[in-house]
Amino acid sequence: MEIGRDMDLGFGDIQEEIGPPLRSNNDSLYDELMGSSGLLTIGGRVLRVTVNDLELIAELGHGSCGHVSKRQYNGYVMAVKSMPRSNDPVESKRIIMDLRILSRSYDCTFIVHSYGYLITESEVMICMEVMATCLDLLLKNTNNEPIPEPIVGKMSVSVVKALHYLKDKHNVIHRDVKPSNILLDWSGVVKLCDFGISGFLIESRAKSKLAGCPPYMAPERVRSTENTPYDIRSDVWSLGITMVELATGHFPYEGSDFQIISSILELPSPSLKTSDGYSEDFCNLVDWCLRRNVEERPRYDSILKHPFIVNNERANTDVSEWFCDIMSSP
Repeated sequence: MEIGRDMDLGFGDIQEEIGPPLRSNNDSLYDELMGSSGLLTIGGRVLRVTVNDLELIAELGHGSCGHVSKRQYNGYVMAVKSMPRSNDPVESKRIIMDLRILSRSYDCTFIVHSYGYLITESEVMICMEVMATCLDLLLKNTNNEPIPEPIVGKMSVSVVKALHYLKDKHNVIHRDVKPSNILLDWSGVVKLCDFGISGFLIESRAKSKLAGCPPYMAPERVRSTENTPYDIRSDVWSLGITMVELATGHFPYEGSDFQIISSILELPSPSLKTSDGYSEDFCNLVDWCLRRNVEERPRYDSILKHPFIVNNERANTDVSEWFCDIMSSP
């Protein structure tokens, strides 16, 4: 189906953190997105696919931005995220960012793989590899049982490498690091997903205040004004909160979003203790990531050199065996 230019995708209103080439030429963004619509790279071949070609197998879940279904095309099974098109510039920007980052991150094994996407009159459909679960659902399905430190270590290696890749290769900050955006498959592979509120960094900084999940936000983002810049160390805070949640089985703050935000601003940072059985390296990295002063927090290159990450990357930990065991438990 040919989609005319009068069908607004919201490009004209999207300026902040889009990146220099797109600010001056929104038509190039339109052409880039529409030119690749319906082209899926499957099994090493580029195929022209329509919505009717994608046979529905099952609905996988619903969220505020759309729904995910399992579909197949010529025997290839994929997860398809469907998002309604909107004239709302904020929603349009989410869709555009997700499309652009997924399509450009094909060479990163720590980011969920996209086969391509389809844009119709009513929705945008992103076709991705099927993963078994997200870590948020994993915790809920196991009654919030703590995840063993060696498993958290392997998961952390993958997430840090994904975040470092985004910053190093594409100058992008994720801005929504949390367990629900970390996926796991049956072979034990961990991948980062959901780039709708990611942003391009300008001189290594971002400015948007509206993006992100407040309970996982760093103090400097919670208290910032609209034009107060921040950098990837805000995602490092979110990483620290996520590691604590996975290791303990529980989110480290309690109460409503308002109470949580107050706790982020007023209470000492969450921590892990060696007296509770966690290694000194793990406790040290969590403390480093959760420094309230952003200037004292590490960047990704430093985290990748930390003993907790280095040792867990080298460790022969079988995440797949652990995952299969807990999912088969009564």
